[in-house]
Amino acid sequence: MMRKKSVNHSVDAAATECSLNLAAGRSLLAAGEKSTLCLKIGVTGFETESEMKRPRLNVALVIDRSGSMAGSNIEQAKHAEDDIVSVVIYDDEVEVLVPATKVSNKRDILSKIDSIGIGGCTALYAGTEKGGREVKKFFEKGYVNRVVLLSDGLANVGPSTPEELEKLGRKLGGKGICVTTLGLGEGYDEDLMQRLARASDGNHFFVTSERKLVEVFDEEFKTATKVVASEVACEVTCAEGVRPIRVLNRDAKIRGQKVSFSWNQIYSGHERYVLLEVEVPAGKDGEKLSVAEAKLTYANMVTRRAETVTKTIEVAYSASERAVKASENEDVMKDYAEQKVAEAREEAIQLRDRGDIVGAQARLESSQMFACYSPVLAKEIADEAEAVENEGVWNTARKMMRARANKSRTQQKGDSVR
Repeated sequence: MMRKKSVNHSVDAAATECSLNLAAGRSLLAAGEKSTLCLKIGVTGFETESEMKRPRLNVALVIDRSGSMAGSNIEQAKHAEDDIVSVVIYDDEVEVLVPATKVSNKRDILSKIDSIGIGGCTALYAGTEKGGREVKKFFEKGYVNRVVLLSDGLANVGPSTPEELEKLGRKLGGKGICVTTLGLGEGYDEDLMQRLARASDGNHFFVTSERKLVEVFDEEFKTATKVVASEVACEVTCAEGVRPIRVLNRDAKIRGQKVSFSWNQIYSGHERYVLLEVEVPAGKDGEKLSVAEAKLTYANMVTRRAETVTKTIEVAYSASERAVKASENEDVMKDYAEQKVAEAREEAIQLRDRGDIVGAQARLESSQMFACYSPVLAKEIADEAEAVENEGVWNTARKMMRARANKSRTQQKGDSVR
């Protein structure tokens, strides 16, 4: 049982504690009027030293054998012997190729993977569900419990809608099992794969060619070994008079003055955050206002303890328009802009799917105002707006847009498009 520990963040965090950052889009508000303020609640995993023992893995590889998966050399089955691995393959039927077991005979596991032949249809739901069951056999809170799903096709056997797969992802995520989805080539259903991953708090990759698979698997498993916190939950309590409006980039519950959300895991040296818009009451010039308190709880994967961190934030009012503008927090506004671009991408896809090419282009172009922080982002938006009307490249561009939007929403590590 983990021992609870309360952390006072008036001093620097210890080397094995996650840090909580509570910041506002600006520290000064215009006096005499109500304001909408963006709050950033960020959690950064502590840096792990090389000699620290990494968390153990409990991973199910779920491989679509309906197409070009058969030749893939999945080197990442080569892990420490304390890890648990299982391999599930599927086409129109599901087969457990390697039942969940400790990685003791790596050569045998790789040999079985190499023997995968090409099958027929794609029972993606059943394959993912079976992978989750294999993980559950050895499920422990001290492990990183994960399903890694690889597919190059469309789900066409059994439950096959994005909504059904999202529901499965939420079910697995609620039990502490993340699903990372790897869509290979241009034939897979990106809506389905992205929603499955996001609902379970997993990663999603668009892998453009089979030769990229090894590097994507390598990154995914390296990332898994860098998990430093699990069962991460945060509750934000807004001060009297401050009204929470909405959370931009994550599912959250708003009940009165309280906003709650969670993550399955936090990685070493990596920040994950939520942006919360609140309505702040009018105040007088020079007056200060306590806005909110955030309380973070998580299970420390290194110390094996339950940790609690709290932090508060306040703002002030000013009659100077120039001072208000100068008080903007560039880091918060950069993250806010990235989330607004992600919203634009998702809405543009919906418009394009309805045949509204002009509307989709206009929605993307309107988001250029948020790309001032990143030349790369500005170019991506311009290229995407051009691709909307090009039927020959739209399928690929749509997958890229989905992957990029998902990366922004979830703060996924690494490049989501390979």
